[in-house]
Amino acid sequence: GECTVIGAGSKSSVLWAAWANAAYSQVHDCNDGHRKAAAYGGSSHPGRVAVPTALTMGEELSSSGKDVIAAIVAGYDVATKLRGMKERPPSGAYCTAAIASKLLGLDVDQTRFAMGISGYHSPKVFPSTRGLDTNFLANGYQAKVGIEAALMAREGLNGPKLGDDNRLSTRFKTRGLGEEFEVMNVYIKPWPTCRMTHGAVEAILELKKEAEITPENVEEVTISQLTHGMYIADDKVGTDSYYKSCQFNLPYIAACAIADGDVTEAQFTKERIADPAVHELAEKIKVVADEGLDSIYPEECRPTTVEVKTKDGKTYTKRVDHPKGEPGRPLTDEELYGKFVKWSGPSLSPEKAERIREALFRLEEFDDVSEFMGIL
Repeated sequence: GECTVIGAGSKSSVLWAAWANAAYSQVHDCNDGHRKAAAYGGSSHPGRVAVPTALTMGEELSSSGKDVIAAIVAGYDVATKLRGMKERPPSGAYCTAAIASKLLGLDVDQTRFAMGISGYHSPKVFPSTRGLDTNFLANGYQAKVGIEAALMAREGLNGPKLGDDNRLSTRFKTRGLGEEFEVMNVYIKPWPTCRMTHGAVEAILELKKEAEITPENVEEVTISQLTHGMYIADDKVGTDSYYKSCQFNLPYIAACAIADGDVTEAQFTKERIADPAVHELAEKIKVVADEGLDSIYPEECRPTTVEVKTKDGKTYTKRVDHPKGEPGRPLTDEELYGKFVKWSGPSLSPEKAERIREALFRLEEFDDVSEFMGIL
């Protein structure tokens, strides 16, 4: 079959279209995520593989919009309810196999085979790939391998059954399965950076509304962070750093928030990164681990405290427990659409953007999701 490569104006096989769509899905790093799953070793960003896989496989099979939505919901449950996967094949591999199996109508044993085969063949994502292009390619391969595994299982290929010989059954959180849907528990990022930086970004932007905080009058900034989140201050970036590295560097991000009053794609262009002034400001920003915050993460919130000292001797402090975009503080429909228009603006006319929005909000009404994909 011929499946849509979203945004490219071209088509490919179901396997490679799914690969491309999933690989593209997080290049902006402004997607969704699941706080508890990330902390416990499940998928930190389930949507990046679940949605592209379901849409592409649904197009291949001429599935209905309702069936695609149901598959996405199932995929989110698999991706986020698996635990302890950080040193193993990522849970996205099991998620995509589950989605493809559901759309193919596989039985229980076939689905278990598909998920086991997918996990066996999926690439492992190493922490050292954070901020590198290879990380995105892994998303693509998770989508491709999951579909391949489901197709193999449909044709009778066996493999490691999920839960039989790899102890995954003990790693799957089954409480509430089929009743509490994890797709309802994801956050959606308002800023294109690692989620661990968002509490600081929001605190700085709020403080700038309350006081005169500029690069010229900042003496020192201290950001108190979860011990779990100190990786966002591990590596120093400079004027020649890669933009993905900057998206994971809190001092740089906080400096941009202070200097520019926002954090958007504009803060990660080569020109902005090459500006020595923003790096000089970042030198005044230190990130410290506060073990006192650890006890309430991830069950309750993701706390961050920012303290800004200005050259006139004043100190301003702001704590953010639930960064904007959390399930309890969701983006509005208009804010979501604003994100879509901003990121797709160079490629889509306002008329086409509105047409996609209208189609998306009635996805469940499509008898064949191929019609929806044709709009993208």
